[in-house]
Amino acid sequence: MTRAIQTLTIGLMIVAVSAGISRADDMPSADIKALQSADKEIRRGAANRIRLASPKAQREALPAMIDVLMRDKDGQVRLAVLDAVISLGPDAAPAVPALVHTLKTNYGGQGLEESHQDYRSALALAAIGKPALEGLRGLLGASKENVRAEVAMALGRVGFDASAAVPDLIRLLGDRSERVRREASRSLGLIGSAAIEPLIVASRDANSVVRLAAVEGLGSLRRSDDRAVAVLKDAAGAGAVEIRSAAIRALANLKASDDIVRPIARENLRHGDERVRIAIMNLLTERKPLLVELAPECESLLIHENEAVARHAADLLGRIGADAVPRLINSLRLPKSRIAPIAEALARIGRPAGEPLLLAADDPEPRVRRGAAMALGQVRPPIAGASKRLEAGLADADSEARLAFLTAVGQLGRQTDASVQSVRNLLKDSSPEIRCRAIEVLCQGGSRGGALLGDLEGMLGDSDPKVQRQTIDAIRALGPAGKKVLPAVAQRLTSENADVRLAAVRFVESHGSAAIETIPQLTRLLSDSSPEIRMTAATTLGHFGKAAQPAFSALAARIDDSDAAVREAAVSSLGLLELDVEVIRPALGRALKDEKTEVRRAATRAIPRLGEQGVLLLPDIILMAANRENARTLDRLLRPFEKNGPSPRSVPELVKCLEHKQPAVRLLAIKFLALAGKEAREALPALNRAREDMDAEVRRRAQSAYETIEKLTKNSNA
Repeated sequence: MTRAIQTLTIGLMIVAVSAGISRADDMPSADIKALQSADKEIRRGAANRIRLASPKAQREALPAMIDVLMRDKDGQVRLAVLDAVISLGPDAAPAVPALVHTLKTNYGGQGLEESHQDYRSALALAAIGKPALEGLRGLLGASKENVRAEVAMALGRVGFDASAAVPDLIRLLGDRSERVRREASRSLGLIGSAAIEPLIVASRDANSVVRLAAVEGLGSLRRSDDRAVAVLKDAAGAGAVEIRSAAIRALANLKASDDIVRPIARENLRHGDERVRIAIMNLLTERKPLLVELAPECESLLIHENEAVARHAADLLGRIGADAVPRLINSLRLPKSRIAPIAEALARIGRPAGEPLLLAADDPEPRVRRGAAMALGQVRPPIAGASKRLEAGLADADSEARLAFLTAVGQLGRQTDASVQSVRNLLKDSSPEIRCRAIEVLCQGGSRGGALLGDLEGMLGDSDPKVQRQTIDAIRALGPAGKKVLPAVAQRLTSENADVRLAAVRFVESHGSAAIETIPQLTRLLSDSSPEIRMTAATTLGHFGKAAQPAFSALAARIDDSDAAVREAAVSSLGLLELDVEVIRPALGRALKDEKTEVRRAATRAIPRLGEQGVLLLPDIILMAANRENARTLDRLLRPFEKNGPSPRSVPELVKCLEHKQPAVRLLAIKFLALAGKEAREALPALNRAREDMDAEVRRRAQSAYETIEKLTKNSNA
């Protein structure tokens, strides 16, 4: 048997089996009975089989499915049954009361599952059509937003047969829910002719929300109507922005004639609101002849004082295609035209604009050369000959044109490599902006290794701070290779310009221990006027660990910095200096009381790094209990100290904690005094007083701790 015959045989077998299943589905008695099972898994299986059964089988099962909708509370069972009812369409008319019941009832699922039931119930009523109309109308006043929205949607699906519901839907145009208003509006349009006059009346309502919904409804009509178009024409020429833009969209949907649209487009092309302009753009995009006709108006807007208006006008001209290229290029000559959007429009036209753009790149007018260069850099795929012409433009006499050509060269990606030397020449350009851009373009290739680093190192002494900052950032992006110029960059840590200092600090930070010699400069930067510099300097010092101990005093002073991020960085770094706990404790103690959670957390992360010595901070940690936000952190911090108890040196401070106003602090102090045992005998008088505390739990714990310490003290003296 050949493979083809085998395949055909298997296919026929599958068809035969499928036919057998279909015949079995025509007799769903077992599944109908299973829908009444107490086991929900059995009911789910039966409901799914009925969902996939033939229409004949589903009609036979309809009474049982109606029963499920009235009483079954399992969401999956109900969803499967609803799908079966939907597929029956008008044959499911007896299910209308049950479907209405489902929409009125909250049982049968929560959240999304319940929403899905509402949606499917509404779809089922829509599929039944006119027999479900009164049931649907009765639900339009439901308190649930979801039900009102789904029912409004269903009436639209019923279409013309739902004409009797038009007054009800008109009332919903003022509903408090935007979703309900949207569904009602769309459905009125789908119902059609019976809704036109009521929608026209509503479009003149005193309530702007109703007017907007009515206008959107007119735009949802399946067929254009002269009365509706007349109303929309008026709305598109006056009124609130939302209504005006909605009317324009509606006219587009109804495919109103160019004669109607033309004056509206002319008026609204220069509208100050973007929503209106976008609606006009969408309207004209599908009407190229009209768009070509309006090209002069669009061109006049390229010098509009509102840049967004000019940008939209350029975009529309670009959509005309090759025919608009001469107009766009000529508009570059206008002193006030917006070069960037014009160039973008030319670039979107693409290759058809290629030859004119190459010619424009040699135009005597600098503005034209700038626009041509910007466009050539953006056309994809690149135009043949663009790379060579752009490179030539790097020597343009006009600085703004040179910048445009340089930017375009960078946009060409790999093709930039052929222009490297010409770009390098611009590192000495008189314009700081061009020097910055030249650095950026050279770094985009990233393939010249030492030569690139040499170029950049030479720029560190540039007279302009912006160039210095760009250079430092560029070298930092080179990674470990930049280590060679670390001393030269470190000299910029003392620059008078804050941006240069910040760039230098970040560069130093990126080189870790290799920058250890910068510790003195970084220490001085802890008093910089810029919070960001202080923060970065503090963080960097922490990377040096023990070597940065000379910076301790300056770091500790930052614990009181006005900027929380600086305080956090200083605390984090203090914990990395490997200092004796007695030295670091005052600073960490202050940080543990900081008002900012981030600073307190930084201090708690520093404590474990102190090892066993961290126990001396126990009184400071206990004082954190005064703030409830610290509860979870406290548990983690105190756990390591519970085994060995506090240091005897901490007992006097723990005794002092017994006077704290917060019971949580007093309780922790009592706990650790008890763990100190006989070493806490000097705490006995204070614990004795605590046995009369206002807080019952404090009294109980104090009594227990007193007895424990007293007993251990007596045993040690015996």
